[in-house]
Amino acid sequence: MSATVRPQEPALQETGLMVDRLGKTFPGRGMPTVAVDNVSFAVAPRQVTILLGPSGCGKSTVLRMIAGLDTPTSGRIVLNGVPVTGPNRDRGMVFQGYTSFPWLTVRRNVAYGLRINGDAIALAEGAVDYFLDRVGLSRFADAWPHQLSGGMRQRVALARALATTPQLLLMDEPFGALDSETRWQMQELLLDVIRKERMTVIMVTHDVEEALLLGDQIIFLSSHPGRVKTVLHPPFKQDAAISTREELRAHPRYAGMERDILRMMREEAAH
Repeated sequence: MSATVRPQEPALQETGLMVDRLGKTFPGRGMPTVAVDNVSFAVAPRQVTILLGPSGCGKSTVLRMIAGLDTPTSGRIVLNGVPVTGPNRDRGMVFQGYTSFPWLTVRRNVAYGLRINGDAIALAEGAVDYFLDRVGLSRFADAWPHQLSGGMRQRVALARALATTPQLLLMDEPFGALDSETRWQMQELLLDVIRKERMTVIMVTHDVEEALLLGDQIIFLSSHPGRVKTVLHPPFKQDAAISTREELRAHPRYAGMERDILRMMREEAAH
């Protein structure tokens, strides 16, 4: 397992994402709740970063602050040299729940972000059809969301986020509601799309296998309040041949890394 990396004050980056001493405190009737404390990490362009840790460690809170949906109590977030102060089309978001608009067809769901942003050029150049093909939904372009399975509805959400060509794709446990077979199929699809589109991604998950398959780096957060406990750099994506669950499990380093992460999970849960 990689050595522990302690939170530091990162230098301002012109490219990629910088999270610098991020904190979030929620007010309450009694004592305020410190959800996230002094979290720092960097994400390089075309890198997949996984936020991993025990339940309640603040993974989704960190992601929502990067998305601009929550405001940090302290610290800063900088994307490609520009401070994050709220939502913006430079960040696309895929949630755990199914977010398709039931009154729109698959094609119109995917085109929704482009239309509200007035991106007529992308619409005219076939961006919607391109990403429908990327996620394997070309044959269902004129279907309605209620006619699709859960996995297919998440493909719609992924295509909609990709169609706006965000600088950073944010994913909050996007496959958490799927059955196990559909989940690993979606993981492999996402891995293929990430490689072909050369994307920068931050993803929240509680699934260790998913983290090791998809992640270039794993930011492991401690139990409440969330702090960076360690940063791991799985070797698996460096081998272009590894693109499936079976290949991942057969890798000689997989079992040891999985065991170490599960041990950390148990230790943090005990706290």
